[in-house]
Amino acid sequence: MATETKPNTGLSLTDSNGREQLQASLTDYITFLRRQPAICGTPEQQETLIRHVAQGHDLIKLVAAERLKITRELDKQKHDWMEIEKEMTAPILAAMQPLKDAVEHYNREQLRVREHQLAEAAEHNASAVPTGETTWLTPEVALVALPKGVQMKWTFEIIDRNQIPNGYWTIDEAAIKADITRGARDIPGIRIYEEAVTTFRK
Repeated sequence: MATETKPNTGLSLTDSNGREQLQASLTDYITFLRRQPAICGTPEQQETLIRHVAQGHDLIKLVAAERLKITRELDKQKHDWMEIEKEMTAPILAAMQPLKDAVEHYNREQLRVREHQLAEAAEHNASAVPTGETTWLTPEVALVALPKGVQMKWTFEIIDRNQIPNGYWTIDEAAIKADITRGARDIPGIRIYEEAVTTFRK
């Protein structure tokens, strides 16, 4: 014969000892459930189990409702403070933007020069005949250094979806990024390239 659980205490988590009494009610319910056979072979057994599970759902809703009594006001305060934070930080972001834009422009120009130098060096190396002698007419030129705060990272863009291997569909960008991290530099249908990322640190 099924034994009913104790009725809910109805005490709030905000009351003194409320949490302990609510927890005791939940513990009683869990203990009761663990004594019930998980057998469903007749309409009566099905109805009984459904009733027990429904009671559990009610207890879950009760815990959530008690939590909302506490957190709803905190959530409102958090939202209010986030709005104040936006108001306070928006002028800082706006004031920084021209400086960031200027740095990004400078970095792009330096990277453009560096890329041109690398292309010229590759072209020269491809056409040079290795003699072991220094050619004074075409001296080696030092590459422009990467600007401060610029890091090069490998990234990609899709250039032809029809050529992408099946292993990368849906397109699985996480799989593409993982393979690039492991050193892949040639995936059909994808252009893999380095992208400049600027960090602003003192």
